[in-house]
Amino acid sequence: MKKVVFVIESLRCGGAEKSLVTLLNNLDYSKLKVDLILFNEGGEFEKMVPEQVNLINKKLFRNIGFVIKLVGKINFFILRKFGKKKHNAQHFWDVFKRLFDKHSRNYDIAIAYNQGFATYYVADKIEASKKIAWVNTDYQKAGYNALSDIDIYKNYDSIIAVSEESKASFLAAFNKLLLKVDVIVIQDILDDESIKKMADLPLLSTTFNPKLVNILTVGRLVEAKGYPLAIDACKILINMGYQINWCVIGEGKERGNLEALIKENKLEGSFNLLGFKENPYVYMKACDIYVQSSLFEGFGLSLFEALILNKPIVTSNFSTASTIISHNETGLICEMNSEAIANNIKYFIDNPDFKNKIIDNLLIKDSGNNKNTLEQFYQLINI
Repeated sequence: MKKVVFVIESLRCGGAEKSLVTLLNNLDYSKLKVDLILFNEGGEFEKMVPEQVNLINKKLFRNIGFVIKLVGKINFFILRKFGKKKHNAQHFWDVFKRLFDKHSRNYDIAIAYNQGFATYYVADKIEASKKIAWVNTDYQKAGYNALSDIDIYKNYDSIIAVSEESKASFLAAFNKLLLKVDVIVIQDILDDESIKKMADLPLLSTTFNPKLVNILTVGRLVEAKGYPLAIDACKILINMGYQINWCVIGEGKERGNLEALIKENKLEGSFNLLGFKENPYVYMKACDIYVQSSLFEGFGLSLFEALILNKPIVTSNFSTASTIISHNETGLICEMNSEAIANNIKYFIDNPDFKNKIIDNLLIKDSGNNKNTLEQFYQLINI
């Protein structure tokens, strides 16, 4: 039985976190003994971790004195404001890595399930016969500095990208530095049956009004999701005379800024931040149109989930959109601006026959990748 450890910062709402929980729920525990290390406990997906997994919570700054922690936070602030251009995770590791002890257990396989902190921790603080790093974003657009990460990724035997586009971004960043790295593409795992079963549960909320056009977006409230574009698109549609009820499921650090933008545009009641929902699929099934306004994605997990539930989709043309949606066949892909998003939503509203054609196409489309992803993962860890 192989000893495997997964490392991720938390299981708060996010695509990588959801993908990891889905993977853990599909593993064969007769062949694997699995630990999961988290650094921020209490995430929304934590309760979904199967009982076979040994959950290890390593709180950040545990047993670290107040003065040391304060000095570190000041240094972190200075680096972010005045240091080299890097991702915040890189600055954080530069400042605080000496405060983290080596993990006490050795493993056959150690997996950092997202870039940044988890990747740095596995590289420096865990002993394992094989180390694997997941890259589930557009490495360059996310703001990572490849020069700072060269020595980190040299510690890894395999690097996994969740799409061909995220692979290309990662390789381009490191090829500039003449460092050749081997990257394998394994898509995020999806459990179609579970998604459909959850979607079939009753929607107890009165969030959606059958007299309005009910639009849904699912994703963390972060800059990468392009919510200002969605808010502006909502305003454009309302100014055109459409009755819009646009709901967003997700939580994040941009909530305050988005609430202010909603208020500034007088969209209270028309553009609604619903926060995290344990079952977003029941909302997804009930909406009229699903919209993704992302600036960039590593994979686009929520878009895949909407596709599984046969929803009419409008998505911005981030790098992986065209690998998920066929324009005019299984959805609409538009330019990354609010006018284009609004106009494509308008097209669905004004052309019900076209909308029904898209739904019919989705009904015969096989979107599941569960089996292939699981097989690739087992090949990766040699079981």
